[in-house]
Amino acid sequence: MKMKNLKWLVGLFLIGICMVSCLDDEPVMNVTYQYRPIDSIQIDSIYPARQVTEIKTFFTTTNGCQQFFDYDYTILGNERTVSVITSEIQDGGCTEITESKSFVLKFNPASSGTYTFRFWNGKDADGQDTFIIREIVVPQ
Repeated sequence: MKMKNLKWLVGLFLIGICMVSCLDDEPVMNVTYQYRPIDSIQIDSIYPARQVTEIKTFFTTTNGCQQFFDYDYTILGNERTVSVITSEIQDGGCTEITESKSFVLKFNPASSGTYTFRFWNGKDADGQDTFIIREIVVPQ
């Protein structure tokens, strides 16, 4: 008789554990990602091939919740197209503040030569993408 009660208790315990573990009570963070136009860039020094050249990009956020997330970096031969991606947590507690921010893009070319950078600067009145274009000559 005791063994039968013990089996019931163990069975109820296992069912209880399964029910609790299936609850969807974890908070879900609603994050959005968006491209932000690059306002300007700054290159202090250009280093030889296989060394890192730092390119500082400046962009503007429209509220206190937007943070730098990553670069969208596309390579086509010696041309590089760069865009800033920001993330924003949608929790309703964002301050409406416009702020200029910067982040460093690390450029490490495998060989010397001329590289053309196209930094996405937003869209014009016709909805066409605009770019800040810089040529960087990487020495030997």
